[in-house]
Amino acid sequence: MQKPLTPKRLENIALYYLDRFDASSTKLRQVLLRRLQKQKMSDTPVDPNALKWIENVIQKCVDLGYIDDKRYVENAVRRLSAGGKSARFIQQKLLSEGLDADLIQSFLQIDDDLTRAQTFVTKKHLGKDYEKDLAKLARAGFSYDVARRALKGENNV
Repeated sequence: MQKPLTPKRLENIALYYLDRFDASSTKLRQVLLRRLQKQKMSDTPVDPNALKWIENVIQKCVDLGYIDDKRYVENAVRRLSAGGKSARFIQQKLLSEGLDADLIQSFLQIDDDLTRAQTFVTKKHLGKDYEKDLAKLARAGFSYDVARRALKGENNV
């Protein structure tokens, strides 16, 4: 039998999660709702106010600065760009995490896709078979023009 969920316990769960991972408000909501579902599956009764408690915990974390979706998107775009991911890939990944499209787009404009494609070419050791490498870049979400320029080593768009 699990401990019953209380506002304090939900807050502790959220803080423990945020101590280990950077998260958006949507991601933290998913974590807490998953915990609520786990509680419902066990023999422990669930308070009908649990959903309100979850929203209150998320709001408290936002107010205290533990969660900042803008910071999360900025860090994710920076991390994924450094990994050689295309703008399309980054946008789809962050949209699937429930983040705002306008917020994502504002950070994607900072960096260009050619730099990301060149990083991808370097990381994947491309350049030996032009046609296969173009296909790999296309599957990674880069346009034909950007892929061609990255493989040729051009520096300007």
